[in-house]
Amino acid sequence: MLSEGVMDQHSRLNNFDQVRLFGALLVIYGHAYPLTGAVGPGFAANGIATIGVKIFFSISGYLVAQSWLRDPNVARFLLRRALRIFPALIVIVLLSAFVMGPILTRFSLSEYFSNQHSYLYLRNIALYIVYYLPGLFETNVYPGAVNGSLWSLPAEFMMYLLTPILIAGATVVGGRTAFAVVAGAFIAVAFWLTSIGPQFRYVVYATDLWSALSVAPYFLMGMLYAVCGLDRTLNIYLGAAGLFALAAFETNAAVKEAALLAILPYFSLSFGAGFVPLLRRITRGNDLSYGLFLYAFPVEQVLRFELGGLIGPWKTFVLATVICTGLAYVSWNFIEKPALNWKPRTRRPATDIEPRPHMAPSATARDLV
Repeated sequence: MLSEGVMDQHSRLNNFDQVRLFGALLVIYGHAYPLTGAVGPGFAANGIATIGVKIFFSISGYLVAQSWLRDPNVARFLLRRALRIFPALIVIVLLSAFVMGPILTRFSLSEYFSNQHSYLYLRNIALYIVYYLPGLFETNVYPGAVNGSLWSLPAEFMMYLLTPILIAGATVVGGRTAFAVVAGAFIAVAFWLTSIGPQFRYVVYATDLWSALSVAPYFLMGMLYAVCGLDRTLNIYLGAAGLFALAAFETNAAVKEAALLAILPYFSLSFGAGFVPLLRRITRGNDLSYGLFLYAFPVEQVLRFELGGLIGPWKTFVLATVICTGLAYVSWNFIEKPALNWKPRTRRPATDIEPRPHMAPSATARDLV
């Protein structure tokens, strides 16, 4: 979902911002259906919103691993991650609790501000996810869910914490091969637990472990491409052919998920590593994906609350996208980008696994335009 944001000149010659933007739009589109009481489309036994989240994790795993390889210092690495994820999160949580909440709650202001749940919502800032605010959206299809998108942020941050452990450990034991073995084992176990084994539900720090394990392998796949040099194999045509085959052939859910785990990161990274100037003009240097992700769910809930059955999924998607684009623009230019200016400078790498520039695939996305 997240990246360094402002990268060096060389790494700007890619379309990762645009791929993440597409992922954010998939999340908005996918949520528009259940939030309006409609049955939404899916792909490879996944909801569309889930596909968007898995694109985020694939790209994030690749870029975050690159960040560590460029500067393998735990303090500076975690500071960069914190500066990317928390400033915008703090703002949306405060706006939800102390602006949107008092305006839309069915309670009086005194009742709202005397309710402890109005303040428990602030736990989201510490990634302890709380969905409820007193008196909000009680007549909606999903009552009480203020921002259902936040569930993936603890899973993302968990992968941030694992990144230096996995890569540094691999450096000590056996370099890229050791990393590939450990990452592959983690992916296999997570896949078995979420796609093959018996269903389970364990909540750790207010996070559903099953949900976290269902997206963690995509982050690790992105890491594999960065650490093991697999980005040399990226080919946009092979990725597109894989997605087409996945859509065309019918099989069981476990096989579809296994194929998606192999194909979706490959396609996302292939398209992201290409450089299409036309796509760069869409965002004009504004990384709107995180802002769209943060604001979309509450905006869609407000639309449902205010307009009810007057709008369906498509109108909800269009209206939410327009509104959230403006909010994301403000978030990027006045919150996220200024925060990223505080990132510590990159030091010389001190790891046996060398950092690699963002590779352009042999057949880039540019060829498709």
